[in-house]
Amino acid sequence: MRIFIIILSILSAGGLSGQTLENYLEIAAENNPGIRARQLEYQAALQRLPQAAALPEPQLNASVFLRPMMLPMGNQLGSISVMQMFPWFGALDAMENEAAQMAQVKYQAVAAARNELFFKVKNAWFPLAELEEQIRIQQENLRVLEADKELATIKFQHGQAPMVDAIRADIMIDDVKTEIALLEQKRRPLESAFNRLLNRSDSTPISISGGLPEPETGILRRRDSLLGNNPALAVLGQQILAEQAGETAAEFMRKPMIGAGLQYMPLARRNNDLHLPPNTGRDMLMPMVSVSLPIWRKKYDAALEERRLMQLVYADMKKDMENELATMYEMAWYELEKAAQMMALLNSQMAKTRQAIDLLTAAYSNNGSDFEEILNLQQRLFRYQMEKVSAQTEYQLARVKLDYLTGN
Repeated sequence: MRIFIIILSILSAGGLSGQTLENYLEIAAENNPGIRARQLEYQAALQRLPQAAALPEPQLNASVFLRPMMLPMGNQLGSISVMQMFPWFGALDAMENEAAQMAQVKYQAVAAARNELFFKVKNAWFPLAELEEQIRIQQENLRVLEADKELATIKFQHGQAPMVDAIRADIMIDDVKTEIALLEQKRRPLESAFNRLLNRSDSTPISISGGLPEPETGILRRRDSLLGNNPALAVLGQQILAEQAGETAAEFMRKPMIGAGLQYMPLARRNNDLHLPPNTGRDMLMPMVSVSLPIWRKKYDAALEERRLMQLVYADMKKDMENELATMYEMAWYELEKAAQMMALLNSQMAKTRQAIDLLTAAYSNNGSDFEEILNLQQRLFRYQMEKVSAQTEYQLARVKLDYLTGN
């Protein structure tokens, strides 16, 4: 049992360390209550299809005379009738199609909610990845400064450098330790916000693997796919189709409904009447037909006009969203290119700074001079690394926004 528990712990730890952004997106899609609510709305909308395709309920009428009605054919005791109304030919299909189009609106809303959720999860993930990289860089900075302090102390002990060099390094060490502590404090609110999107406890551990990737080359502008794949636009487009189907269904409301039925009237023979012809007292069975008269045209005209106006409403909303998304797309693309150019500049600056540090370090080992310049260049190098991490995060967030806008 002990061995089993150890193996299970190792596997659990391995599963945690192997969590990637894609894994967390799957968890969010499964656990998020907003997505579940949209899916349930779609399932509920599907239940309207059999309702829309069903015939009206038949009517059953029954009546009894308290005192039998005397007719030439006998005494009528009462009557019972049943009537079934039938909508105009094609009306049920039109109403079912309207319900199906409305269900498709709910289905598109699920995709739009999923796209929105993934956008939020990615926006919460990359700041966490940025924080991990920043802590790693500052820890490396701390190790370098401690090595510099040790070197300066040795140089001072041999009379090859002043004591102030070690003090300068010690001051910078205190600054970096404080920065690391502040970064560690920043982790908790970021993890809490991320776990909330996954509908988990705030204290659930999060595994950040892979770091921040370098920018990809040859990314094509995907503006053409923006209008075709954005789920929010698809919802509005489906709303227009649903209103068109509703307009067709409303047209059938102008048509009359046809009813068919049967009436049964039980008759009792009057035994004391000797003048009645034979075969009297038979029950009566009477087929019936009825037709509704849709003569109040104003309400039907109003229903049609309502559908037409709603089509214009959704068309204008869709056009407005297209313009807004196009503006957001151009800004996101600018942010993407700016971050890529900044990373290219920082890579070049870091390479040159490393060369300068190597030269000054070699000189300091020989004559103990320019230690302050070495410290300044090292801090500049680490500042470049921190700026690159920020630029990488900005680049990835711009990619996330482009994916959100294009529905990818």
